[in-house]
Amino acid sequence: MSEIIQSEYKMAVKVASFDTDSADRMRLSAVLRYQQEAGEQHLGPAGLGWRDLSGHGIAFVASRWHAVIHRLPRLEEEVTLTTWHRDRKGPRFFRCYEWRDAEGLLLIESVMQFALVSVTDHRLLRGDEFMALAPLPDAPHGVGCPDPARFTLTEPTAAGTYEVRWSDIDRNGHMNNTRYADLAWDFLPVPFQGCEPHDVELYFAGESRQRDLLSAVVSLEGEDTVCVAADTDRGRTFAAKITFCNR
Repeated sequence: MSEIIQSEYKMAVKVASFDTDSADRMRLSAVLRYQQEAGEQHLGPAGLGWRDLSGHGIAFVASRWHAVIHRLPRLEEEVTLTTWHRDRKGPRFFRCYEWRDAEGLLLIESVMQFALVSVTDHRLLRGDEFMALAPLPDAPHGVGCPDPARFTLTEPTAAGTYEVRWSDIDRNGHMNNTRYADLAWDFLPVPFQGCEPHDVELYFAGESRQRDLLSAVVSLEGEDTVCVAADTDRGRTFAAKITFCNR
């Protein structure tokens, strides 16, 4: 390690036009991208970035994400993203995130669950392989957002298909997890398009590879909540559960 791991990492973000949707609100995929980068910046100086871990034959992959959204950041707004490792439960690692505006008001609080895998065959590891490299600092605190949990689609109906493109593929050889947030948005029923999300859960179930055909389904879970999921011929790739606050 080149540096001691700090208990938390703060990143200043000015929301750019390419981060936002047609209503000037930050896209969920942009939220995920900045969180991914903040985690990398937190661990990288200690020699635990993705390139360093890859040299040890291991990598972190996101498995579940839960976010409570009080308000999405807006175009050209200057906000602060804070992240920290919270704890480990067996092979599962939990990282927290807080987004605050210039006045310190809470915008988003979320928890991401990660799994440690082998870079050669993507086999799930126990987690000790990472802990042997460096002890992680104790969590300074948690967030108000509950941990990600299991959910089901009660009455799914077909919503369309998507063929995975080369531009979707990341360094791990499959679709980057941030793209699933965009796909969930693309398959929303029309009445939900343009509404502000309040609670979002994403389950990264399986790999999507180039030229895979994703078959999407949607399920309405009450007046304000919709679930979106997609499958390949190998099984489920992702599922999202989104509750909206201004329906």
